[in-house]
Amino acid sequence: MSSFPHSGEIDFSQDDLQQRRIAELEQENQQLHEELITFQQSEQQFRKIFNASNDAIFVIDPQADQILEANPQAEKLLGYSHEELLHSVSISSIHPEEMPKLIAFSREILTSGQGWTNQLTCLTKSGEKRPAEISATVVKFNSRPCIVALVRDISQRLKAQQEAMQATAALAELGELASMIVHEIRNPLTTVLMGLDALKQVNLPSREQMRLQLALEEAQRLQSLLEEIRLYAKPQIIEGEKVDLYALAAEVVTTLGHQFAVEDPIQVLSSSHSIAIWGDRAKLKQVLINLLANALEASNSSPLVTCQLISQEHAVLVKVHNDGNPIPPHLLSQLTQPFFTTKSSGSGLGLAIVKRIVESHQGEFLITSNPTDGTTVTLKFPPAEYSG
Repeated sequence: MSSFPHSGEIDFSQDDLQQRRIAELEQENQQLHEELITFQQSEQQFRKIFNASNDAIFVIDPQADQILEANPQAEKLLGYSHEELLHSVSISSIHPEEMPKLIAFSREILTSGQGWTNQLTCLTKSGEKRPAEISATVVKFNSRPCIVALVRDISQRLKAQQEAMQATAALAELGELASMIVHEIRNPLTTVLMGLDALKQVNLPSREQMRLQLALEEAQRLQSLLEEIRLYAKPQIIEGEKVDLYALAAEVVTTLGHQFAVEDPIQVLSSSHSIAIWGDRAKLKQVLINLLANALEASNSSPLVTCQLISQEHAVLVKVHNDGNPIPPHLLSQLTQPFFTTKSSGSGLGLAIVKRIVESHQGEFLITSNPTDGTTVTLKFPPAEYSG
């Protein structure tokens, strides 16, 4: 019995190839679909960031003098709608008086890939000029090199800087005036004090002697106040040298021990007997005397006060602590203001002078106070090797 010839057998190999190709295309299509979804999600995230930015963002084509894209903050900055920015506002109309500067800036960005300036002014729709800080970089947009610019309105910052400069100049002028007034009052006051002191040699009735003593005390208090005003108004010129804070603190402690007539009134704590900063020894001594004397007056126990010296890698700390009644929180920020005081007597200039001296040494001044820990004044100075 004969069989069918081999030429008549059915070959499914071509169909298999087609089915495989179809499966591969479907898989590729699925991958492309997933990549498209990922791209769209990324674009949405970047669009959210773009729209939520606190800075104005522009995508610009400097060669075409055209804005290609802008965020809501850009609309707010210039006063134009999004439609106006993209279709009727040119870059040159935003910087009409600064085109040479803008062209040079754009060339720098296109050459280097990025740039920054705060020298350009933006003209708003209403005609207002706003100084701007601009940071820019090069990107590909619609297959052409364009610039993404982050524009920040710095008009408020410049205004604040101008006001600060004016305030500084006014303070300097006020300081000169205060120094002149102090000088004019101090000379006749010295004569008055000499006269009152001479009257002490006169045999006066007890009532008049009491009045004379009161006049002397008030004149001396006025003389002390004038000296503090002079110190506060005087520019803090630092005569720099390497100052050993441990030795200086020990000297001040000895002085105050005699003044307060108390044995061991202050305990000096230090990890080293040689902690140095760069500064004016006389002024730093004045700082320690003021802080330690204030702490002694406020303290409730013995040892009355601690003065801790701490040497850190990039700073030297001086901590003056007493356990007296805590200072109310609402008063802490006012303690270094001129003429503010919580004492029944005093000028209110002591801590203001201390703060100015500390800051003139590139230092920081901080007061903390609470019922648990007492009151601590912390001074932070750069160490000697980082100053001078």
